[in-house]
Amino acid sequence: MFHSLSFAFFVTLSTLGLVLPGAVYAQEQQASQQTVTLQVENMTCGSCPFTVKTALKQVDGVKQVSAKYEGRGEGWAKISFDPGKTNVESLIEAVTNAGYPSHL
Repeated sequence: MFHSLSFAFFVTLSTLGLVLPGAVYAQEQQASQQTVTLQVENMTCGSCPFTVKTALKQVDGVKQVSAKYEGRGEGWAKISFDPGKTNVESLIEAVTNAGYPSHL
């Protein structure tokens, strides 16, 4: 019962154009973040993703990184970043400079 009342209250507020401060913060946070997945070459073992993640975390504006070795010299890196501080080209450059050519 309480859950449905709180939902109805939120819907009423949003219909009136009123938004709770927490909701505004969440929208702003999403707007300042972009996520891409790079295809990464030259990976040869399970330690390679660690090197890729380390290189990407040094780029200003990178918020979160995950990477995985898929075998046969290939892998990927998923990066969430602030587009106001960096861009995809800088991410590709960081991974490439670490010895792992990459692309979208």
